Amino acid sequence: MTLEPPNIIMKKIFRKDLRIMYTVETSKHFVKRYDEKSGAPFYVLATHVAPQQQAYYFVNPSMSDDCRYLWFWCTFPPAKYYTLAVIDFLTDEIHHFPETEFVDATPLTDVETGEVYFATLDAIYKRSPNPELPLELVCELPSNILENHAKMIKTATHLTMSPDKKEMFIDAMTTKGWIAGSLTLATGEFKVWCRPDYYRNHGQFNPVYPGLALMAEEFDTDENGNYRSIRTDENGVFMRLWTVKDTGEEKVWPPLNLERATHEWWSADGTKIYYCKYNNEEGNNGLCAIDIFTGEHKLVAPVRGWHGHSSKDDTIFVFDENDGFFRGCASRVGLYNVKTGKMVYIVSDQPAVATREKPAKYHLDPHPRLNGSEKYITFSTSVYGKIDFAVAKTSDIIALTE
Repeated sequence: MTLEPPNIIMKKIFRKDLRIMYTVETSKHFVKRYDEKSGAPFYVLATHVAPQQQAYYFVNPSMSDDCRYLWFWCTFPPAKYYTLAVIDFLTDEIHHFPETEFVDATPLTDVETGEVYFATLDAIYKRSPNPELPLELVCELPSNILENHAKMIKTATHLTMSPDKKEMFIDAMTTKGWIAGSLTLATGEFKVWCRPDYYRNHGQFNPVYPGLALMAEEFDTDENGNYRSIRTDENGVFMRLWTVKDTGEEKVWPPLNLERATHEWWSADGTKIYYCKYNNEEGNNGLCAIDIFTGEHKLVAPVRGWHGHSSKDDTIFVFDENDGFFRGCASRVGLYNVKTGKMVYIVSDQPAVATREKPAKYHLDPHPRLNGSEKYITFSTSVYGKIDFAVAKTSDIIALTE
């Protein structure tokens, strides 16, 4: 028997851990492009496990902080359902999971483990990025969400975790109305925070302060099918922005200059509500911040943001724009640097993939977000005439604003 030196044995033991991880830039699955006007580099996912692949809704992370796992949405037209797929950058393999059909925009990636949570109409599930592991039932939805023989229409808009990761915020729509509160994952217990008498969605747990969530009043139809706009109160306040507490306390936050608000999110430190401001004359005209503790309220990015997302230090904002909304409309994706006051488009021209007369059946907005410890910007793109998943390296884009 031939004995191998100890150093050779150790190399064999640890060889798997010494593999160099791929990146978006080095992966075989992405094609690099440059924006024709700004010169900004970005990468489009060229490997297709589904005919239509796109980014998450901007509120939730889709990439693990170590940048190993990157999740995206999949659709198979004309089927209306969505499923999930993941890129494992350690192996440079893509895995599609057809069992992950989810409700609304619920998928949430655990940035520490790379696992993904999603909701069906009756349960919360967790899926490992490892295809050899089974789908996991986290908990079934408790009966007190569906009272008086109500049926579930939508479990949640997008799942978010409490600061201790023990609860999820649920903003359910049922045939008997709306109900919002916290779902304890270990037990399946649901605590009712409020029962809005007007459609309210986009519920988001505050990332730092327990017992606090952000919600949004939404356009709706009444029981007779008549359109109902977001309300404006007797003081002219557009009633889009709400905070709710586990004590039942609710508060409306007026948009800046009594204009209108849409597409809101929490700052990373939990102290500010960010939102996209607009009015009927100019359309979208800025990203704004409300400090919920001091009351300071100001414009933070003078861009025509339709959706937006902010860096942890509040110096970088990514956003998208449109010149007239319908599902599948033309759009742009950009970045604004607060330190320099400069803006650059990552993609200056994303062509429409539908028409106003015949809008898309899918939620195809770009939805840019900082991901992977803010090393990347993920978004949906139509540069190839259909919806694809795209990624830009944050440092590449920031360099164009310095």
